[in-house]
Amino acid sequence: MKADRQPGGKLTAGYNSTMKFIKNKEAEKVFVAYDCSPFIKEAVLAAAKAADVKTDEKNSMAQLGAMCGIDVGCAVCAVKKS
Repeated sequence: MKADRQPGGKLTAGYNSTMKFIKNKEAEKVFVAYDCSPFIKEAVLAAAKAADVKTDEKNSMAQLGAMCGIDVGCAVCAVKKS
């Protein structure tokens, strides 16, 4: 997927950077792949809920990877507040 199809704002891919955005109250929205590890899904969704961050669980890991512009699957990613 091309950069013009990414959500607005800075997009970060991966568990650690997504959790950092959430904990620092920098995440506007978090995308969680429906086919990712249950451990990752539960941890990210709990953190997002605690921080009152919008979540989206509609995409697969392959779709999130493409959205982030990487050639591999991505379990979670986040859009940074503008």
